[in-house]
Amino acid sequence: MKQIEKLYQEGSKFEKNKSIDDRKAKGVFYTPIEVVEYMILNTLASVDIVKNPFVKIFDISCGAGYFLLKAFEVLKKAYEKQLEDVIYAHPQLKGKLSYEEIGKFIVENNIWGADIDPEAVKLVKDSLDKAAGCCCKSNIICADSLLADRNGADEFWNNEFDFIVGNPPYIGHKAVPNEYKTLLYQHYREVYRDKSDISYCFFQRGLELLKPGGILSFITSRYFMEGPSAEQLRSYITEFDVEEVVDFGDCKVFADAGVSVCIISIKKQQDDKMVKVRKIESWGKAPGNLQIEKTEPFYIEKRVLRKEGWLLLKPEALELFDTIDRNATHEVREVFDSYQGIITGCDKAFVLTEQQAMQLGIEQELLKPWIKNSHVEKFFIKPSDKFLIYSNLIKEPEHYPKAIAFAENHKTKLLQRRECQRGVRQWYQLQWGRNTQCFEADKLVYPYKAATNRFAVDKQGMYCSADVYSLVLKDEFKSIYSLEYIAALLNSKVIEFYFKCIAKKISPEFYDYYPNKVLTIKLKLNGSSKAIEELVKLLYKTQKSTERKCILQTIDREIYKIYNLTENQIKIIENSAGE
Repeated sequence: MKQIEKLYQEGSKFEKNKSIDDRKAKGVFYTPIEVVEYMILNTLASVDIVKNPFVKIFDISCGAGYFLLKAFEVLKKAYEKQLEDVIYAHPQLKGKLSYEEIGKFIVENNIWGADIDPEAVKLVKDSLDKAAGCCCKSNIICADSLLADRNGADEFWNNEFDFIVGNPPYIGHKAVPNEYKTLLYQHYREVYRDKSDISYCFFQRGLELLKPGGILSFITSRYFMEGPSAEQLRSYITEFDVEEVVDFGDCKVFADAGVSVCIISIKKQQDDKMVKVRKIESWGKAPGNLQIEKTEPFYIEKRVLRKEGWLLLKPEALELFDTIDRNATHEVREVFDSYQGIITGCDKAFVLTEQQAMQLGIEQELLKPWIKNSHVEKFFIKPSDKFLIYSNLIKEPEHYPKAIAFAENHKTKLLQRRECQRGVRQWYQLQWGRNTQCFEADKLVYPYKAATNRFAVDKQGMYCSADVYSLVLKDEFKSIYSLEYIAALLNSKVIEFYFKCIAKKISPEFYDYYPNKVLTIKLKLNGSSKAIEELVKLLYKTQKSTERKCILQTIDREIYKIYNLTENQIKIIENSAGE
């Protein structure tokens, strides 16, 4: 339909007139047409206009109306093909529904939409009138779909819909006004908690408005599948039949947003049937380059949509994950205490090179060896020439004139820190200095984001920046397990495979290594550790890269034995590691 294409273009112009900052503030990112087409064709595949010509399709946050225009196009083709059958099955429509009036009938009976933006609502109404070829009494309203008439007294919100589609806005908790948060807590307590995204509420609202057996299809941030703040949402969704998940992973679907997305289709019924999954590995903007329907699907049991996080793994990978999980004896949290590194509030006031410290005569007892994310590698900490002035040890400033003088160069900025303004910190103190014991203890350190597992043993008392986390063995385990052995497990290909199944991928290369996930890693700690421990110690003594590589391969082979993995399972792990 040439006319529909023109209306898409008008919607595109409308979007481009909105500033990126305005759209981001409202959590609005417009959906590529290829995705709209897939979602509508997939969602409406089961529509039967002969059985029910009054089917209701609702876009809960319709924006420029792409989903509704595509739904109009699909329905119009269906009516044109089956008009005689529709009228035969529904004699009351004879004289009310003719070939010329199909467009008007669709707009007034089948298409429903709501959006908080009055300009968008006007655009959609005008677009549907143009598509129908006449002025229609449309069902498009300007409203906040989350809060409008929660009691169902209004005729519009008293409807039950057959299909709900859309791209609900994504707004993180920090950008939501407190007054609005309070209302969301009140109305969406099943899914909305502290640090939840506003998009979670659209799931509950949409499923509430669906007819039994109706289908909801959203394109939304994929973070809800694994984020700790979405545990209640995951439990809520799995009360229904999850029909399909299209996971775009780290593909950038929205041109002006870095958010990673997925499409999820949910049927409002209770069913434990298999869930269809498509994983999109790449995304291109050339015409026809994205063909979601040609991506080979696989099927998973509903049980793997766990409240702790969804495992969208092919059967053989899922079996391997389960094997590692079953063999485990301890979670990392059971064995270690976890600590974040230091937040200085102004690195320039506290971090300097050894040469600078000597030239300036900084008081020796305040100087602590300092590392950041980039210094941490597998097993090793790269040499650092930086020191931290640990100014929290200063009790009487006059006894440390050199350190105070160095920090004083940045006093204006230091005074602007929230903790200083509240009187919690002295201007020369670190913003969050943590406890010195957690840095000076023997420990494992790892970066908060990385492409691979990077756990290093630190027995030099390194002080870390906030982009590095520390793991200190709990007292009851210090005489049982060595840091070298556990570092070998955490750096192994086995545990890297396991972790990446549950971790959040934040870019094509990098994963989140925040403690909320790292501490849930399960390890097998009742195996033979002495041989592996000795291999790690040998690794530290070896300088040649070829010899190190050989030792690492030997360590991995020993850990495969610990987990009793088959040759096929080892092959899956080796392939996933790109080797």
